[in-house]
Amino acid sequence: MIGLLLLAASSIAGVVDRIAAVVNGDVITLTEVYELGGEFIEQRAAEGVDPSLRREGELEVLDSLILRRLISQEITRLGLDVTEVELNRSIDDIAQRNGMARDQLELEIERTGLPWAEYRAELKENLRQMKFNQAVMQPRITVNEDELKDAFRRLITAAELPEVVELGAIFLAAPPLPPEVDLATLAPDIRAEAQRMIREAETAAVQQAEKLAAIQERIAAGEDFAEIAALADEGPYGAQGGKMGTYRQGELVETLDAPAFALQAGELSAPVVTGQGTFLLYVFDRYPEEPPPFDEVRDRLFEQVYSERIESETEIWYQQSRRKSAVLIKLEDPG
Repeated sequence: MIGLLLLAASSIAGVVDRIAAVVNGDVITLTEVYELGGEFIEQRAAEGVDPSLRREGELEVLDSLILRRLISQEITRLGLDVTEVELNRSIDDIAQRNGMARDQLELEIERTGLPWAEYRAELKENLRQMKFNQAVMQPRITVNEDELKDAFRRLITAAELPEVVELGAIFLAAPPLPPEVDLATLAPDIRAEAQRMIREAETAAVQQAEKLAAIQERIAAGEDFAEIAALADEGPYGAQGGKMGTYRQGELVETLDAPAFALQAGELSAPVVTGQGTFLLYVFDRYPEEPPPFDEVRDRLFEQVYSERIESETEIWYQQSRRKSAVLIKLEDPG
């Protein structure tokens, strides 16, 4: 009797197995609901103390299982159900693409905690869905150029295009570091040499600080950055008019990326000290990146529009098929 508990023990801890729905005579159990969407259901149940939240989650997953069952029945009616030969061929292809034998693939799947039988069953469902799309959905769908161009306009309107900066730089090499020594322990002649090296390092550090300050003052006074870079830069940028390149955020090394994108056009950064030396960064210009041309993203747009159409047409087919089918829900509605 449909309302009776099933004798099979549930593989889901804490779930007493029983019939969740009957679709044209095919039974869907509560165990199947939790096997497909147990994690989703637990997340929904954890959203509050209302016990109906769990049942709402169960019903959402059950709805997906009813769709699967109707698709499976339609594929069987059309004589297109997935054969063992097709399933095994697909498994062999997956193993080959991952550079392993079938028994190795089985071990890897089992190692993740997913039983091999469940993996095969889920793969079979995916193959059924592919056959359903090819045999039932594709004849319903045409994607024309106007739809693609409309999708392109929506993409450009909605896209948050990343900003790029045309970046300039003046680089000053790191001054020599003073020797780290205990002067009192050195012989007189070595101590004198160490003292000389310390004085030179201190002098170089002071000179670089003064040079940095002078550069900052000149740029603040409105002098041309490119001209100053040509005279002051100790790296490769002066010969390039002070230009470092055009970058999107994240393309620079982390030390330079944050200060570069904190600047507006015409602004100079504070000195950025790195292991190699000190950078003064300057933004010549900053603007949103140009959107890609239509031809460059046409294939991606086609896949997007086609997937949307598959989804919408499947929903229409599902509602029509469900109205014509004998579907009995045994989980009570929470509200």
